[in-house]
Amino acid sequence: MEVRGAAETRGLTVAGLRGWIGLSVWVLAIVFALLFAVVAVFVGYRIASADEIVAGVTVAGHDVSGFGESDLDQLMRALQGGLDVVPLTVAAPGYSLETTTRAAGVYIDADAVKSEAMSIGRTGSVFDQFSSWLAGFREDRQVDLMYAVDPNAMDALVDWDEGRIVREPVEPAFTGTTGGFEVQDAIDGAVVEAGDVVAALEGAVAAGPPPYALTVESTVVPTQVSQAQLESALAEAKALTRRIPAKVGDRIAFISADVVRSWIDGSTTDSGLVPLFDSERVEPGIESLLADLADPLPDPIFDIVDGEVQYTLGEPARMCCGPGVTDIVRKTAERGGIADLPTRLVEEDGGIGRVEAMGVEEVIGEFTTRHACCESRVTNIHRIADLVRGQVIDPGERFSVNEFVGPRTRAKGFVSAGVIERGHFTEDVGGGISQFATTMFNASFFAGLDFDSYQSHSIYISRYPYGREATLNFPQPDLAVVNNTPYSMLVWTSYTSASITVQLYSTPYFEVEQTGQQSGRVSRCTRVNTFRQRTAPDGSVIDDAVFATYRPGEGLDCNGNPIPVPGG
Repeated sequence: MEVRGAAETRGLTVAGLRGWIGLSVWVLAIVFALLFAVVAVFVGYRIASADEIVAGVTVAGHDVSGFGESDLDQLMRALQGGLDVVPLTVAAPGYSLETTTRAAGVYIDADAVKSEAMSIGRTGSVFDQFSSWLAGFREDRQVDLMYAVDPNAMDALVDWDEGRIVREPVEPAFTGTTGGFEVQDAIDGAVVEAGDVVAALEGAVAAGPPPYALTVESTVVPTQVSQAQLESALAEAKALTRRIPAKVGDRIAFISADVVRSWIDGSTTDSGLVPLFDSERVEPGIESLLADLADPLPDPIFDIVDGEVQYTLGEPARMCCGPGVTDIVRKTAERGGIADLPTRLVEEDGGIGRVEAMGVEEVIGEFTTRHACCESRVTNIHRIADLVRGQVIDPGERFSVNEFVGPRTRAKGFVSAGVIERGHFTEDVGGGISQFATTMFNASFFAGLDFDSYQSHSIYISRYPYGREATLNFPQPDLAVVNNTPYSMLVWTSYTSASITVQLYSTPYFEVEQTGQQSGRVSRCTRVNTFRQRTAPDGSVIDDAVFATYRPGEGLDCNGNPIPVPGG
């Protein structure tokens, strides 16, 4: 029993072993067949997709399995466009900038991303690549976006931003005042440097994906001028502050130290801070101060030659100041002495334009009266004509014969001749000049002038126009006329041994005519009204009248009563 049992046991074991071996062979054959098939698939896949991304790869959450390079480029462009809406801010003390990530020059490094995506499953040993290929069926392999910076974009963005200049440096300066110098201390400026912003951005990009909020410090911009230079320039300015004698022509005036100081500024030049005289204050300031030293404008001296108006102006008026006055003032302040200031013409044309604008061009009013030759009264007529000849009456000006000539005295060349005094014919120095008054009265009447003061003779004398004449005595009665035109008027007189003529030269303005005359009684005196019509350039008409009152006879008043003889 024991022997049999052992044989049986051996028989079962061999048979079972053979069976197990057979089964194992089949299993191994199947495994190797499957493995071969998988390897064949892997090899076939590698061959077929040599230029594609392996399965199970994502880029920024996008499945890129099987993407070729062009597909991946298209995805990169789409992702790059998304940076247009990703904000990017820059902050510094006193400065801020808001832009977008793309505008700041941040871009997706497409080549790096593509390289990373394409390398998955294609690096290492064949076994590593095979394992990676198999892993793609179980899990996704994420490729993160990688970013880079174009520094030129952010540099330009900040550099063109005016706000980057947080504060301009304020150079030290000073300006003169009436009490001293007002000093401006130095104030450093501040600026956000584009290079600092670029560096901060590059660091942020290296640290992670957008959005980015950059913080930088501003850079101090120091002033060019030091405090020591300010003190030195201020001391120099104080030394320049002195009283300056100024000469204009042959006249001298003084410019106070306070005024000189008010012209000085501390200004920054290539040489640093220096005291300068500001020409824009010096030139008008000194001209105003020395205006009284200007020459008076020369009055034209008119002459009538063959009926034509001629004139001379004499030496043109000059005033302070000509070119270079600021340098002269500075040199005088530095060295002392007298500032001999250049002059310039008060009128650039020497006064020609002023005279021509006066409008003295032609006769607008003229009258002649006659008298007996060679009487003493003729001397007085000629004398007053000589004194008045060439007098100019400006627009709106009142001309009084008595105020201009003054009392008629022998010292002035007048002699004794016949006069009417209190209704009596008598004699006095200056007698006969009423003939000049009547002649000028009539010239003024037809020139359209206004009469401010006049009086007729108290006894009518036949050599004068009836009712249109005037007399003179000093201080009253007077003959005073007003030039009511926009042009100046030249009084020109001429005479012969038997006549006196007064001409008024100007530019025609009024059209004048005598429109009538009317006589009436005032008690026993005769009142004569002479009517005049003046037509202005605008067509408006002015009607007025002059009058004369005549006594009934010599030595009688308007009631016919005798008047005592003067001095009798």
